[in-house]
Amino acid sequence: MSSNLNLTDILFNLFNLMGSEWVLWLLLVLSIISIGIVFERSRNLRRQEKVGNLLWKEKIDPWMKNGIIDHKPEEIQEIVLKYPCLESGLLEFLYNSPKKEKENLTLFMSSFLARKKIELDRHLSFLGTLGANSPFIGLFGTILGIIKAFYDIGNNVAGEGAKSISVGLSEALVATAVGLLVAIPAVIFFNLYQRKIKTIIARAESLGDYIIGIR
Repeated sequence: MSSNLNLTDILFNLFNLMGSEWVLWLLLVLSIISIGIVFERSRNLRRQEKVGNLLWKEKIDPWMKNGIIDHKPEEIQEIVLKYPCLESGLLEFLYNSPKKEKENLTLFMSSFLARKKIELDRHLSFLGTLGANSPFIGLFGTILGIIKAFYDIGNNVAGEGAKSISVGLSEALVATAVGLLVAIPAVIFFNLYQRKIKTIIARAESLGDYIIGIR
């Protein structure tokens, strides 16, 4: 029984020494990283959408109205250079693929889009993980703060027990608030970017299916 009490005392003192301030710094660092990812992914996906929309408006839609997409290799290359997006890359890939059965071309397209989706998803797993776990990190900081508050009460720090616990608890709750503040934007942008990527991939798939269908 005494060994359990001793272990509890050791852990209690250890958590008290750790405090909750380092948790706030950790959340701050994680939030800075997430902001960098948000800006990088936002710029990349916005460019993909903008260039893709322009390609559809100026090239693909007129081609589909005429019921044909048939160009020389150098013309396809010009399109790739002028419209650097997923659809132009798929267009070049399919036109450079060997003349095979449509089932094989569909597999080629799926493989190409799967590779490109990995590129579009880059760093999004960090946002998803951060959104799911930041509240728990903040909660851990809150628990550490509460432990310190009770430690101060037990030792009657400055002879102000009630004031000590109120200050300690208010500081501890800040960690939970910061954890939620970091998690909520991460979840919002993670879901937003996932929807954008699905839209980009679906649009490319529709182009690929059309090209394969008329070959």
